[in-house]
Amino acid sequence: MHFEKEVGESLTYKFAQTANEMKAHGREIISLGLGEPDFKTPQYIVDATVRAMNDGFTHYSATQGWPELRNLIAVNANKEYGSDYTPAEVIVTPGIKSAVYFALCAILEPGDEIIMISPYYVSYPAMVKLAEPSAVIKYVNLNKDFTLNVEALQEAVTDKTKCILLNSPHNPTGTVLSKEEVEFVVKLAVKNGFYIVSDEVYEKLVYTGQTHTSFGKYSEIKDRLVICNGFSKSHAMTGWRLGYGIGAKAIIARMNKLQQHINTNTCTFIQKGACSIFENEPVHIKPYVEELEERINYFNAGINNLDYASGVMPKAGFFYFIDISKTGLDSNTFCSDLLWKTGIASTPGLAFGSDWDDHVRFSFAVPMKTLERAIGLMQGYDYKCENVKQE
Repeated sequence: MHFEKEVGESLTYKFAQTANEMKAHGREIISLGLGEPDFKTPQYIVDATVRAMNDGFTHYSATQGWPELRNLIAVNANKEYGSDYTPAEVIVTPGIKSAVYFALCAILEPGDEIIMISPYYVSYPAMVKLAEPSAVIKYVNLNKDFTLNVEALQEAVTDKTKCILLNSPHNPTGTVLSKEEVEFVVKLAVKNGFYIVSDEVYEKLVYTGQTHTSFGKYSEIKDRLVICNGFSKSHAMTGWRLGYGIGAKAIIARMNKLQQHINTNTCTFIQKGACSIFENEPVHIKPYVEELEERINYFNAGINNLDYASGVMPKAGFFYFIDISKTGLDSNTFCSDLLWKTGIASTPGLAFGSDWDDHVRFSFAVPMKTLERAIGLMQGYDYKCENVKQE
């Protein structure tokens, strides 16, 4: 197959691999690159999954997803959104990426335009080009404070606009679309007849005083909406590869055709075990979010006390997107230099869009002691010294 330039190696994984290699050779590495929750999957999910295996849930399930789980997802969505989704409007996939990719495949056709908010999740451009190589991606940059640039978004819409792909809460900036911003996008989509693919995986990790507004709350866009979500961030299930899509019945049906021919189905016993998520109160989330908020308050103060970096306080998630323009270094050089001189692994802003090469993403899904160690090292980091790879 032909690979467009957008289908390249993931810089997030490239730097993580380099850090792991250095660690294997005895270097102290502080990994603030890849982001995943630093707590264990709740035991009741593990126990339910083991029971499912022992009870024989080790064969095929319905390609669209285990009926019980799809029903629970629909019921929960209706409770949260005030909507009327049915299990037929839910598909369970091996990871949230699969849900996003299948949605793009189901929507995009040759020559379509798709709007993407920048900075974007690193895999989005590749997903678009794998779904439809001739699709035209139009990037709309967030404002400097990471709010939505509604004027630029409106200007990006043409009669060829087929879809907008976005995520809120946002990776990498940690911003959250306000209710007014969400409603602006909804009205724009209704007026111009384009689809919305909304990745809402960080919706449970929102800090004090902030509110996540889901696109699922707006019935006027239901027929042109796919919400992609899962449990990887809220329940520390990154390795389980379990996601889902909720949306327009016709689009979900097309996504299911893709699943039939690519995945057959999502792991049956994992789906059965995941049903326990809806049978137990998520008591772990509140203390974890409080801990994340404490960490980012500390990290934000530390970063903004550096003479070479600054940042906008995240409102959700566990990523911090800092401005390194004062260094005069591009993000690849900065991340490489920081890694070799201090052992701190981060992710170049270039991975999230060409206009963000003066930014770097840090994950604070690590213990506070690790963040304290990182800030101490960054206070002593001299970016002005010759950037030489240290063996």
